[in-house]
Amino acid sequence: MRAGNALDQQLRAAIEVFEAGELDRALKMAQQLCRSHGDVAIVHNVHGVIAAEKGAFQVAIDSYKRAIALEPDNCDVHFNLGNVLRDKGDLKPALASYRAALQIKPGDPDVVFNMATVLRGLGELNAAEKLFRQLVEVSPKDHTAHSNLGGVLFRLNRTEEAIDCFRQALELRPAFVEAHDNLCEVLEKTNQTDELRKAVAHAITVCRPNDIRIAIRQAQLLRRDDDLEGARKILSGVEKFHPAQAQLNSAYWYLRGDICDRLDDAQTAYKAFVEANIWEAKAVGGHGLEPDRFIRKLDDLQAAYKSVRRPARPETAAQADLHSDAPQLVFLIGFPRSGTTLLDTVLLSHSRISVIEEKPMVQEMVRLAAGWQTGELPNHEDLSGEQVKELRKTYMTRLNQHLPDPVADGDVVIDKLPLNIVEAGLISKVFPDARFLLVLRHPCDCVLSCFMQDFRLNNAMANFLDLKGTAQCYDKVMSLWTTYTSALHLPVHTVKYEQIVGDLEETVSEVLGFLGLDWEETMADYKATAIERKRIGTPSYHQVVQPIYSRATGRWRRYRAHMVTVLPTLLKWAEIHGYSNDQGSR
Repeated sequence: MRAGNALDQQLRAAIEVFEAGELDRALKMAQQLCRSHGDVAIVHNVHGVIAAEKGAFQVAIDSYKRAIALEPDNCDVHFNLGNVLRDKGDLKPALASYRAALQIKPGDPDVVFNMATVLRGLGELNAAEKLFRQLVEVSPKDHTAHSNLGGVLFRLNRTEEAIDCFRQALELRPAFVEAHDNLCEVLEKTNQTDELRKAVAHAITVCRPNDIRIAIRQAQLLRRDDDLEGARKILSGVEKFHPAQAQLNSAYWYLRGDICDRLDDAQTAYKAFVEANIWEAKAVGGHGLEPDRFIRKLDDLQAAYKSVRRPARPETAAQADLHSDAPQLVFLIGFPRSGTTLLDTVLLSHSRISVIEEKPMVQEMVRLAAGWQTGELPNHEDLSGEQVKELRKTYMTRLNQHLPDPVADGDVVIDKLPLNIVEAGLISKVFPDARFLLVLRHPCDCVLSCFMQDFRLNNAMANFLDLKGTAQCYDKVMSLWTTYTSALHLPVHTVKYEQIVGDLEETVSEVLGFLGLDWEETMADYKATAIERKRIGTPSYHQVVQPIYSRATGRWRRYRAHMVTVLPTLLKWAEIHGYSNDQGSR
């Protein structure tokens, strides 16, 4: 049914009020129209637009669905539904809505653009790149398409191409704040400080004052310059937090918390981190993350390995395997934020060590093995010889895709992904000669740091949005590791973060001894290695190019009042790991 003249006037009146910024009044007008003209699709569409702007996402979704039921071939309504689902974080349903819109209006640039952003959010980067390139070809002066293409290319580790895209966007639209933000992000995360300084200075001159994106970049630069009061002042000037920008808002509060922490303002810092995690939960709320699923996995592995007692392998068999299809593999593991990135950066400085950082080779094995599982609990001990061979092949295929150069005999390949600690049972079954480097940090500092960190969340790290969940996760991971060490004969060398920052050369020399290698003088200049790596794909990217510091050691004591409920669990593990009562107090 088409709207009549009187209804047209009422709709226009509601829209005018909405565009004037009177959202509450506009929403009431739209609600009244829904009651009086509930059989008209456009009425529900307008109501949905206003509700979405108010942040009432579910109300908007319901309105758009009613509009679609009345007028299923309306591209605009499918598009609007996709937008609100995207803003709510429901990316897969949003993608379905955009696809429905494109079926009605193929090639619509607005739909293609938003569909590409959702594909990027879902991690389907190649598909997103294809759509953004399509937009750039059709509309070469579309600054937003260039900028978003750059964002995808950066995620694909094609840094220089990404920078070119951002600069092209800024040539087309000099005051385009998103492109300034994206360019600064690349320069920040690749530790190109001089170029970052220029980019931030330019952004300040052309963008509006107190924009949250530019404020974050200014504060990050000031943090690098150790001007913490200046950074706090810049962030304090930000006043607007739009509910649809949950990810951006969480990044702001994480940074503000970090700066307040460095200023020894623990109370303000803790409040900022709580706020950051609230926004982060909103940002990922519809992404289908299941933190409880990871906890259940830990419980299942614990139950499966409690009764396992794998026999030690005869020396002759071990020697035979040294000439197998795999290089000398070392798995660098630990709980997140234990110091694995610092250690792997130092080790990468060695001429005979290759480090593969946080790639899902082990997860490929896990998925394959899960398909063969017959019982309720994982049973890696009953894997057949052919299955083990297939798992090795799967791992090595993925590994070789990430190795920059061929591995010579006697060289070491380090697979660094901290939470591979959870898969030590499967890893040691498939690669009996694999060695493990376990990095520990005082449990209280480790858990606190996870709570304070802006991670890209998955099922495991979604547990880190509050201290209780983080401590529970730590407890279960370490309990599982204890079970593994009792059940399996694992060649393990343990390193403590506090030892690394206390005496780098001695600690790393002991690690090299475990690996059968000698210290090289180039390893002392690990900062040069970090800079040469360009992008470090962990939250520690800006820390490993700084001089080694101990300010994060014993930090938990300043937050003791906020950690009181989790301290019994964590101090138990501190004792197990050999930390005395006064350790970590510097």
